[in-house]
Amino acid sequence: MDSPAQRRLLEQAPRTLVLFCAVTAVTAITSQVLHPTATLLTSSLGGPVPTASLVGRGVGRVLMFAAAAVVLSWRARVLGPESRVWRYFAAAAWVATAAAAGAGVLDLLSLCGSSGAAGGGGLLLGLGVLGACPLLYQGLVRWNRRGTLMSEPGDWLNGVGAVFTLTAIGNLLLPALSSPIAQWPLWQEQLWLLRTSAEIVLLGSTGTVLHLGGLVRDARAWALLLSFGLVVVIDLAAVHDVAAAAGNGRFSEVGWTLAIAVLAVAAVVRTDPPSSRPATTTAPTTGAFVVLLASIAVLAAAGLTSGGFPDHGVHAAAVAGALGAVSVAVRGVQLVRLLADLVTSRHEALTDDLTGLANRRALDRALASALSDPPSDDVAPEGPVTLMLIDLDGFKDVNDRFGHAVGDELLRRAGALFETLSPPQSVCARLGGDEFAIVLSDTSTQTSSEVAQALFTSLAEASAEPVLIESRRLVVRASVGVATAAPGDAPEQLLRHADAAMYRAKSAGGARLCVHDEAAALADEQRAQLVEELKVLLHSPDAADDLEAGRVVVHYQPQLSAAGHVAGTEALVRWDNPRLGLLTPDRFLDLVEEHALMPDLTAQVVWLAVHQAKRWQHDGHDLRMSVNLSASCLSHPRLLVMVDDVLAETGLDPANLVVEVTETSLMADPQESIARLRDLAARGVDISIDDYGSGYSSLAYLHDLPATELKLDRSLTEQVTTNPRTADIVAGTVALAHRLGLRVIAEGVEDTATLAQLHALGCDETQGYLHARPMSADACHAWLRTAGTTRPVELAADAR
Repeated sequence: MDSPAQRRLLEQAPRTLVLFCAVTAVTAITSQVLHPTATLLTSSLGGPVPTASLVGRGVGRVLMFAAAAVVLSWRARVLGPESRVWRYFAAAAWVATAAAAGAGVLDLLSLCGSSGAAGGGGLLLGLGVLGACPLLYQGLVRWNRRGTLMSEPGDWLNGVGAVFTLTAIGNLLLPALSSPIAQWPLWQEQLWLLRTSAEIVLLGSTGTVLHLGGLVRDARAWALLLSFGLVVVIDLAAVHDVAAAAGNGRFSEVGWTLAIAVLAVAAVVRTDPPSSRPATTTAPTTGAFVVLLASIAVLAAAGLTSGGFPDHGVHAAAVAGALGAVSVAVRGVQLVRLLADLVTSRHEALTDDLTGLANRRALDRALASALSDPPSDDVAPEGPVTLMLIDLDGFKDVNDRFGHAVGDELLRRAGALFETLSPPQSVCARLGGDEFAIVLSDTSTQTSSEVAQALFTSLAEASAEPVLIESRRLVVRASVGVATAAPGDAPEQLLRHADAAMYRAKSAGGARLCVHDEAAALADEQRAQLVEELKVLLHSPDAADDLEAGRVVVHYQPQLSAAGHVAGTEALVRWDNPRLGLLTPDRFLDLVEEHALMPDLTAQVVWLAVHQAKRWQHDGHDLRMSVNLSASCLSHPRLLVMVDDVLAETGLDPANLVVEVTETSLMADPQESIARLRDLAARGVDISIDDYGSGYSSLAYLHDLPATELKLDRSLTEQVTTNPRTADIVAGTVALAHRLGLRVIAEGVEDTATLAQLHALGCDETQGYLHARPMSADACHAWLRTAGTTRPVELAADAR
């Protein structure tokens, strides 16, 4: 079992290499403190002890740096959001490894008496540090950055500018502090200043990332901050120590040895993921202005103090300050471009490409702002906000008939009209497609609702004149929904209310305005809930998973012959809803059709009805079973397959199945519907023309359809005893049907006088409350057992 310390390490971490780094770092630091490189280099040339000490320390340092680089490279290959961070850290460690190897060789050559190598080891280490600092900086600025690990250009430009500015300040400070470094050759002095400045920038960047990057609780970041802080302290303390400044002092290599070791340990430590922070331009922009001010101050100081300092120091300070200022100037140009791009992208993000109006995102912001609560109780809230949702009537037909180019131009014209007529303080937006919205507020003379009414009147008057587009005269009419909300209300609710009102306007025929009211909204919400439950009930693919919808139930109403025998039953659908109880078709069939669920409902009804007919047949009741088909079912490609399957499964004689269709359903697609009905008739299924006489009945259907039954609508049945003309129509229809070989059933029979008249006129069968109301399968079964084969009038009266 792993120890607690091992469990804090990443899986498959190179623990041996990390341990080697730690032990070697401690050994190297101890050796450096006890035996500084400067002391060893001034010992007797070629002595065995200095040589062995330098070789051992140099080899150990190179191996430690190399091991750390391997660990960091491993961490960079581990998938995760920080992989690129550790890739830069690994590159810095490899640069340090190469510099340490070269420095060790030069120190050894110097000890052996090579004059050309004297002081070269410390110089090469300084160059290695200068090369590693930019890589470490690039890794730091990417630490814990959400969304992108790409470095923002202002990051490295600010870093370069800060290094040059600090170098310029150092050129002025070294002579003032009487530092021996000021007596060095110019190139060597500038190299030391650049390296020290880079280390200071690295320290400041670590602290900034620790704070802005949300790494305050990350021990790795604190360890790096302390390590880089030690590096800076050691270098600044070397201002008056030539050996230490040259990299050969007692503590010269301690800081960087510790920093590399800390990086290696940090690479394998498991930490809780911090809350990532988005990359912003705030910190780089602030840094740019700070560097700019410092550069200006340095240039001013260089000009004022030129008489009291060596010329080369002043010149170097001026050059470094100028380079810092140039870096910031480049950053300033980038900021201007960024701001210009930001303005452009912001405008594009809030603008509809086609019409130039505000888009849905801009509308959401406008509503959120208008409905926001006041910042304090002392500030009076704004007035109510009214939203107009506008949908162009018949726009789809324009696109279909004339093409999208004409449709797009019509949208542009409509958008321009809405914007022109909208009040000055309003927000006019296009939501998408042919939907527009206008946000209105109170004026000094009108409330926002009154403004909406007046605006609709203006729109109606302006759109009365047709518009000419590509030689086509088009009339723009719109359905408008209006809803009002007070500050503090949810924008989503306002949108929903306006949308519901707009659809009511469209359902009422269009070219009108409807205002939201609570009663209508409640009805819309109830309908929406019924729709969701219907989707679950009928197994729609987009149905909710956590909704209880009840079950489909079929009730049956008997059909009796003139002799009183039960000849058949009609299957009538019901919905046993867990919330609302048993629902009749008028409560939900329109929703079923509207959401294309009728084929699924019909399949369930047919399956239940045919199975019930077969069960009654087993009990001795050989009855026809009538089921209704809508237009959408007649055109459904699986209708025939469904009928074949259920007949094959039950073994019911196809002649005992009657499919009832209305003349209205046939009018949707007469050719397709008649072809489908002929396919059913070819299978032996009876076809019934339902609700005959309820509309504009066509004798052509009697000729074209393979019908075996004609059902008179209740509108004829109800008047057959009171209106002689209706009685004549029924008599003629019955005679014609009999001539065509059709069975005639009259529905809606509710009294004995009507029953007697229908029998006298020749109707073969009757159906209605006089005989029995629609009832469940069990109740109908009991009714059949009680009635027997002949219906006594007393039992029929009791059934009402």
